[in-house]
Amino acid sequence: MSQFALYRDPIVLDSVEHRDFRLVAPTDHTMASGMHACFLAAGEFAPASREYAIVFVRDPVDGQPQWQPIVMLGVSAGENLFVEAAAGSPWNARYVPAYIRRYPFWTAQLPGLENTAVMIDRGWKGFSRTEGEPLYEPDGKPAARLVEAMGFLEQFEVQADNTLAVCRRLAEFELLREMTANATLADGSTLALNGFFVVDEAKLRALPDAQVIELHRSGALGLVHAHLASLGNLQALLERKAQRLAGHGAPTP
Repeated sequence: MSQFALYRDPIVLDSVEHRDFRLVAPTDHTMASGMHACFLAAGEFAPASREYAIVFVRDPVDGQPQWQPIVMLGVSAGENLFVEAAAGSPWNARYVPAYIRRYPFWTAQLPGLENTAVMIDRGWKGFSRTEGEPLYEPDGKPAARLVEAMGFLEQFEVQADNTLAVCRRLAEFELLREMTANATLADGSTLALNGFFVVDEAKLRALPDAQVIELHRSGALGLVHAHLASLGNLQALLERKAQRLAGHGAPTP
């Protein structure tokens, strides 16, 4: 999914230019109110499958199209049914994907840089010279807040690489099929959910034993089962949409 659905003004964090900057961490998730989906790392499948529908898409990663898993946060582009746009609105689910929890930081491999750059959203109101925890020590070394964030980002990137590898294997086994679903909402309007892919259970059952064992030993089979179980949450997502249309907001988790 596009980083810019969440990050409005991403810049490279620099120990010289931003030496005296501080950070007030987000206390709510309204910055994600325009995201109808986000990337999900493999290690998150189990907790996420209890509340979200997990599907697969083929989107660009570092400029190359790759299969990746996402959680569906809404059924209409630009609408997140798990958080209201009003400031201070809580996230209406027990689990918040790491893709969103890492905000306002993220990492990127930029041309001309040997190492991965740590980015920050300059548009985040809590990034300033006046309030919050320091990002750098006076000597330019990362302060505790930034060290913590960098550790989280590193773990996330490792998980993301492993996740993309699992998705490539599922595609190589030709297990992914496009799914289209149509729904009629309480106001009579209809929705077509398309452009996403799910694991074909018939093809999964027909896999040779050697491939099933490979998926099992790599941990991918468990992820597949979590994904399939999560599809039952599509109905709950539509119910959230109906409640939003009725003006009742999202249910309390």
